[in-house]
Amino acid sequence: MTGATRACLFLSAALALSACTEEAPETAGPAANQGGEPAAPADPVAAEEIDPNDRIGQEMAQRAQQFAEGMTPATPLFRGTLSNGGTQDYQAILQGARCFKIVGVGGQGVTDLDLFLFDPNGVQVQQDTATDSYPVLGLTHPICPETSGSYRVQVKMFQGSGDFGVRVYESGG
Repeated sequence: MTGATRACLFLSAALALSACTEEAPETAGPAANQGGEPAAPADPVAAEEIDPNDRIGQEMAQRAQQFAEGMTPATPLFRGTLSNGGTQDYQAILQGARCFKIVGVGGQGVTDLDLFLFDPNGVQVQQDTATDSYPVLGLTHPICPETSGSYRVQVKMFQGSGDFGVRVYESGG
């Protein structure tokens, strides 16, 4: 692509997560390339220390306690920035014999952030249907694949614009 940068991130724990985004230089910001070091899979959500000035981190901790209680982070918090209507895709290797929830949070200016999950054959298997800035996949039934496989997680800024974070949580099988 002419004049665009390509940023890829590979994170691993019990779940491998890779992300690639393409953005024009004028819209690419430092937040689009942040990911941090992989979190230790045994660290419980409640034990994480979060900078009190980190709104996305604070919101993720709150939503994890609300929606992924008893689960542990399978990946570090991935951060990005999208404008209205923008999307960002990730390839996630979901391990069999484990269950997952995928939690997203939107920052200031985000009205409706959505998540979609596509199976290894490209068939959409889950989507967030709520009109809010904290989508959750696996909310009513955790995602428990029978065998390991590569899934696509798509983040869509349905309404608004700004920063977001996405994290995968796991429980043993």
